[in-house]
Amino acid sequence: MSTTNNYIPNADADKGIWMSNFNAKIPGYVGVLSITPADILAFQQDTDMFQYVINMAEVFKQTLNNITAYKQLMKHANGQQHLGYIPVLPALATPPASVPEGIFDRVSKLVKRIKTDVNYTEAIGHDLGIIAVVQSFNAAALKPDLRVTLDAGRPHIKCTKGYADAVDLYADRRDNAGFVLIGRLTKPDFIDAASLPANTAITEWDYKAMYVIDNNSVGLMSAVASVVVKRV
Repeated sequence: MSTTNNYIPNADADKGIWMSNFNAKIPGYVGVLSITPADILAFQQDTDMFQYVINMAEVFKQTLNNITAYKQLMKHANGQQHLGYIPVLPALATPPASVPEGIFDRVSKLVKRIKTDVNYTEAIGHDLGIIAVVQSFNAAALKPDLRVTLDAGRPHIKCTKGYADAVDLYADRRDNAGFVLIGRLTKPDFIDAASLPANTAITEWDYKAMYVIDNNSVGLMSAVASVVVKRV
């Protein structure tokens, strides 16, 4: 089986890299594609502002980490470390021209227009980074990896979906019923709120899972994950 990823990356830092490539190369296609100098200027401004805000977020994140470390050292000595100078807020460069909201809405419309141009080719698409990557995977080999902990005394099951649409979760609550399907999970975690049987103060519950794609169970059953449950 295969899955197609969006040509625009998910992570903000990767988005910035993608924008830099598109921004650098799109002027070379004026006169080839139906794009105008106004399109190029607008995207350049979007790129400049997005990169500025991404850099701002990183600068303040690292500054906050520094302040937090300074605060902790103020409260408790740590070996041979010393406080040094108190952290100061960073000085930022002058921001670029502001842009309206919806940067990636705009570029998506621009890319759609580019792809319908009579002169558009896959070579151009690859050069601009606007062709989504198709990744192949073997559905028969997919196997969930369960993690079970306790959350306020209740089993907290975590399992990422990956390529799957959902995860079928089974539980054996040591009630002589064996493993029973307790839910089809579309989110990465689940808290089992079932109550312990009467007159049972402590027991062990087992869980296992299988991936689901297009409403069909696929791949391999996970290893059994167990947790000790106590009455609270």
